[in-house]
Amino acid sequence: MNAQSLEEQRTRAQDNQQGDQDVYARSAPPSTREVDPPAAPAPATVLVFRDQHKQEVQNYAIVGRTLWTFAPQHTQKIPLSDLDLPATTKANDERGVDFRVPGSNEGQ
Repeated sequence: MNAQSLEEQRTRAQDNQQGDQDVYARSAPPSTREVDPPAAPAPATVLVFRDQHKQEVQNYAIVGRTLWTFAPQHTQKIPLSDLDLPATTKANDERGVDFRVPGSNEGQ
C-alpha cells in the first residue's frame, strides 16, 4: 500500500465512525423516549335500584336474570328484578354508557 491509499482508508474509517456516532446521537436515550399514556378507565355504569338508591360498578356481567358485579376484593350477585331497568338504562344513556339487558325487547 502506498501512503495515499492508507490515508484514504483512514479518512473513510473516520467518516464511517462519525456517521455511526450521528445515528446514535440522534436517537433518544431509552428513558426519554415518548411513551403512550395509559388508557383512561371506562366510565362507571350506574345501577338504579327499585328503591331508587344507586350503585356505580366498573366490571359486571349479566347471566340469565342475574347481574354479577366484580370488584378486586368483592363479587356481588344482584337479581335484575331488584333494579329499575328503565331508570338504569336512562341514567347510563345520559352518561354516554351503553347498558342493555340481553334478551330484553326494550325500545322495540
